[in-house]
Amino acid sequence: MMPPEGTFLNWFLREKSIHVWISMSVLFSLAFYVFITDFTDKTALKHLLPTREDWRLHPFHSFKQFWSVYRLHVEQTSAETAERRRRQTEDVQKRKEYRIAHGLEERRLPFGLGVATPEEQARRAAQGVVEESPIASPQATTEEEESSYVDLEGKTRPVKKWLGIW
Repeated sequence: MMPPEGTFLNWFLREKSIHVWISMSVLFSLAFYVFITDFTDKTALKHLLPTREDWRLHPFHSFKQFWSVYRLHVEQTSAETAERRRRQTEDVQKRKEYRIAHGLEERRLPFGLGVATPEEQARRAAQGVVEESPIASPQATTEEEESSYVDLEGKTRPVKKWLGIW
């Protein structure tokens, strides 16, 4: 049963901002506690963290020490991740070179432009061949070409304009 209208308890129970403030405070404090607990349990630099006694006696110094340990942890984790990614990239490159060297895969041009052997590349460079898209036209010269376009299937279609502007 609700308290009578006009009382403090009625106002407190119906005020949304107070409930939002209390709920968000509890959620943020729990999230902070979980973050701290997780960090202190899983870090490799646990021996550098301040003790509970240090937190009680020297809270500001303990916070500075905790922050420096946290920064060291982030730097260490970032360095490990960068090294792991570098090793994976090198491994992929070595596998690709192995497949090409043993004829399991042909040398491919970037962006899916096809397969090119060294002889093919030299021949194209000597002839000065520049390949263009078979679908797109180089430039529209007439008004009819400007009001139409070539779709992906190679068909010429009129440009649809909205309100005569676009």
